[in-house]
Amino acid sequence: MNLKTMSYLVAIAETGTLSGAGRKLGISQPTLSAFLSGLELELGIDLFVRNKKQLIPTPAGRIYLDAAKKILAIQEQTLQSIHQLSVTPTETIQIGVTPLRGSAMAAQIFSKFSQKFPMVRLEMREGYMRDLREMVRNGSVSCSLGTCFDTESTDFDYVTLFREEIVLGVPAFHPLASRAENREPGQRFAQVSIEELADSPFILMSPGSSVRSVSDYIFKQAGFHPTVVFESGNNIVIRNMVGGGAGAGFLPLSFAIEHTSDIVYFSLSPRIALDLCVILRKNYVLSESERYFIYLMICHDLQNPIYTTDFNAIARSIWEEFSPATPIETFARDSGEKRTRLI
Repeated sequence: MNLKTMSYLVAIAETGTLSGAGRKLGISQPTLSAFLSGLELELGIDLFVRNKKQLIPTPAGRIYLDAAKKILAIQEQTLQSIHQLSVTPTETIQIGVTPLRGSAMAAQIFSKFSQKFPMVRLEMREGYMRDLREMVRNGSVSCSLGTCFDTESTDFDYVTLFREEIVLGVPAFHPLASRAENREPGQRFAQVSIEELADSPFILMSPGSSVRSVSDYIFKQAGFHPTVVFESGNNIVIRNMVGGGAGAGFLPLSFAIEHTSDIVYFSLSPRIALDLCVILRKNYVLSESERYFIYLMICHDLQNPIYTTDFNAIARSIWEEFSPATPIETFARDSGEKRTRLI
């Protein structure tokens, strides 16, 4: 397991295809295909499953990818620390990030940021959503990367960027699992209404998280109180508990493995999505370097095929500032399916 291997795998997972990963890395598709086949042969297990031209991580692949992203983030943060020893910063930006997605993405865009703003120091502070919002509120960070379901707030402003669907995972032995293949053409998952799981136990995200807020909203709309057998602040723990048969759970689409022997996923009816966003203190004015950091975030996430664009006015102004010749509509993706957003 070396850095090149890890960067190759992350690129394959992010683009979903060998050709897309090859373009991103600047290497040929046959080279990547030979690399992946050789690595899977060496490990004795498949890291991806092939489904309709898409490569989807297996459970083993997810474990490998989670470790790879953390190691690559540590490498980039180490290079950042070394670089900053040689310069005297004129500005420090403190950004709140989630332990996995946020910190990994921030590390991946650091090099481009430093090329434009070599005298600006970036400092990352990790936390889950409740902690990140508190960091923004008390001013210990300039902004936080995260998710939101309610953009009306007396404490915060939001830069909304993308949407990610929230899906429902159930153990493979659940009575509803047999309906998984009854999906409409073009849909990723079959749909279920939450009322059909009124008698099922649930594993939920901890209070204060965006996914938990969505879960609470869903149950309130359905008019029942679920039986909650376990809570966690970590999506990976939720996914593993569902796979272990403890109950049903809500997960962002990026954590849902489409082909696995122990979990079956459904879209909700109606569909529900969270916004991927930047959280700011109310009326906070972003500096040029902070706006550029958000622009690089947008460029990074435009490559993710599971996200759909959802730019508000602040996000559009940032995009137009740094990429005025390319309308953001050029990159707009939408499944064409009706989704419910909680706003």
